[in-house]
Order: sequence, then structure tokens, then C-alpha cells
Amino acid sequence: MLYLLLAIVCAATYSVLFKLFACRDVDSLQAIAFNYLTATILGVLLSVGGGLEGGLVLGAGEWLLSALMGIMFMAAFVLMARSTALSGVAVTTVAARVSLIIPVVCSYLFLPDQMEPRWGAIGVIVLALIMVIWTPSKGETKSRRGPLGGMLLPLSVFLLFGANNFCLKWAQSGLEAESAASQLTAAIFLFAALASGGYYFVAQKERHFSWRALGGGIVLGASNFFTTYFMLLGLERLPSGVFFPIYHIGIVALVTTVGVLLFAERLRPRQLLGLVVAAAGIVAFFV
Repeated sequence: MLYLLLAIVCAATYSVLFKLFACRDVDSLQAIAFNYLTATILGVLLSVGGGLEGGLVLGAGEWLLSALMGIMFMAAFVLMARSTALSGVAVTTVAARVSLIIPVVCSYLFLPDQMEPRWGAIGVIVLALIMVIWTPSKGETKSRRGPLGGMLLPLSVFLLFGANNFCLKWAQSGLEAESAASQLTAAIFLFAALASGGYYFVAQKERHFSWRALGGGIVLGASNFFTTYFMLLGLERLPSGVFFPIYHIGIVALVTTVGVLLFAERLRPRQLLGLVVAAAGIVAFFV
């Protein structure tokens, strides 16, 4: 349970950081690049402390999966930063966390000995997602986002975070050595660092080093790494049917509270109702 709580706090931290980047005009792409460099260094240090003297325990399949997940993690963070700036930290976080239906459904379909999802509850969660992210644009907002811009970014975050969580569960199910979790995490962030660094140099026409981006990237990288690491450790001790609902609901509750109190975000009545419907759907999904 301790690993679950630590994962919740770390994930909430990096969600809030993206909002701070937008408010303080911090170069989010540069911060994301520093973030993955920090996460890679932490992964290597924990691998050494966790038994790297026994050698690398990752096989070719784990390295290939790590490369794919590294690219997906980088893409998810870029989309999350943009969605947070446009749609708000609460809406973006809800989109990311209701993605819990993706790893559970995929685990049932592709992994052995997994519980059958409650398909009715899935429909309720999808309805809640639509209620939260659907914000018809009007006036100035419409010209800035486009007619579907407010929905496409959170929806993309939903899909990528769900795919990432399933890949983590899939990878964790095949780990045997004690140091495998830290080595896998380090490998994922190594490839994410390479991908985000390359993307930054391609996407940014004017590149200027920023100390604020460096500092923000270091904090972001630490919270990002330990979210993944504590998830891997937590999934070793708790079944996914217990871990994922508490994990996602806890993050939504914490980040939404911070968004309202610290950033004065206002949710429409439909979105507030969507949060309640999502919570009810998540509970029904696993009970």
C-alpha cells in the first residue's frame, strides 16, 4: 500500500508541474528533455543499488519493449503538457486516469489469469470521459482551439496513458530478477530521453538554455521516474484490479483539488458531474 500512495503523490506532482510550466512560461519541451535525462540517471543509480553487479537481466524482448515505451512516454508527456495548457490540469488529469480501462481490458484479453472486466462499467467510464473533456468552444476560445481542439488533446492523453500502463503491466508480468524493475525503468527512460532530445531539436526553431526549464525538468524527472518505479513495485504486491482504481481515483482527487485551490480552475457543472460518474464507474468496474 505504501508504494501505491507514493505513486499517487509522484504522479500528481508531475501533473501539477505541467500547469506551473504553462503559468510561468517555462519551455515545456526543454523541461521534458531534462526530465528524461534525470529519470535515466535515477534508473541507473537504482539499478546499481538493486544488484547490477549480477549483470543485465533484461532480454532482447524487454529492450525492444523499453524502446517502444520510451517513445510512447515521451509522446504522452508532450501531449499532456499541451493539453494542460489549453484544457486545464483537472481535465487533462481525468483523461489520463480514466485510461485505467485500457490496461484492465487489454490485460484480460492478452494476459493469463486476469479478471473479466465489467463492460457496463466501461460504458459508464467512457460516458464520464466525454462529459469531462467535451467543452464546446465559443468566441475567443474557439479561435484558439478550433472546434475539436479541446477534445482531441485530452483524448490523445487518454489513449497513450492507457497504452503505457498496459505495457508496464505486460512487462512486469515477465520480470523475474530482483533488479529487473529498476533496470527496465532505466531502459524506458533512456529511450525516452533520446526521443525527447531529438524531438526538442526538431520542434524548436529557436533553442535557448533555460535554468528554469532545467530545474523544472529535474523535479519532473524525479516524480516521473518514481511514479513508474513505484507502480512496478506496487503491481508486484497488489493485483491490477485493486491497484489501478485506487491509483487513478487518488490522483484525480488530489490534482483536481490543487487545480481548484492553487490555479483557480473552474469546472462546468457537466464536468463536475462527469467526475462523480467516473468515480462511480471505476468502483463498479472492479466491485
